[in-house]
Amino acid sequence: MNEAIVLLAATPLPGLFYNGAMYLSDKKYTDLFGSVSSLWGIFAVLFVYAGMSGSFFFPIMLGTSALGGGLEFIRSKKKWDLIVAMVYVVVLILILSQLGGI
Repeated sequence: MNEAIVLLAATPLPGLFYNGAMYLSDKKYTDLFGSVSSLWGIFAVLFVYAGMSGSFFFPIMLGTSALGGGLEFIRSKKKWDLIVAMVYVVVLILILSQLGGI
């Protein structure tokens, strides 16, 4: 069972490396918050394995991605960044409504 947890916790690592490399080259908020979201995903697997509720971690991970998209739109004024942020917010609202949070 422990090997499966390590493998599951390692699944966000490619996203972490990609977003980290992209942030170092472009300095975009979406890449920075994507890295934070990937780190949060790693910790979420470990904390859920330790007994915490998974419904706490997933909305925060989506929220950090939405925040990164919103901040990048404010900085760059590109419509694509606004669309990305809005999609994350819509998915976050749908997830929270299914969890009974709204």
